[in-house]
Amino acid sequence: MKRTPFYSLALFTAVLQSVFGILAGFVNGRSPFLYIFGKLAGGLSIFTWMWIAVLFKFNHRPQSSSPLCRALTHFVSFSAFGVVWLAVGIMLATQMPWECASKTLWCAAASFSSALAFCTSFLSITAAIVIYRAAATTGAGLAVNVAQLDAYTGKRAMAIVGPEGY
Repeated sequence: MKRTPFYSLALFTAVLQSVFGILAGFVNGRSPFLYIFGKLAGGLSIFTWMWIAVLFKFNHRPQSSSPLCRALTHFVSFSAFGVVWLAVGIMLATQMPWECASKTLWCAAASFSSALAFCTSFLSITAAIVIYRAAATTGAGLAVNVAQLDAYTGKRAMAIVGPEGY
């Protein structure tokens, strides 16, 4: 399984979160903390998509010895994003009952922002799992260059399916 689709989707949901998180941050509704949690989600999303963009830049450099090319860096980054965005999604979800009770547009902004946080968490955790499983087959573990994981993943798939299966 390739990791770049999960990188791309996590990047996409983080960019959307920048818009809807900040929008939810300016809610002047009934919820006591949505204006804080929304601004937090907006700020974290900007950091998230900037860091994912940096990881993307170092994703396909098999000859590089940069620490940003190591599977460990990618694994730790996406694991941290998974945990942080799960917490942000829960924080945003706790504010929805107040907003949705008034049946206004802010309910949709809070709900979508919470859903984006959960999606970013899920995609990040999935990317971390894909990286970890691919690195485990290399023998070098997470110290391997992340671009070299594609070669090991391809060899493992070739061994399972066989050359005629492609």
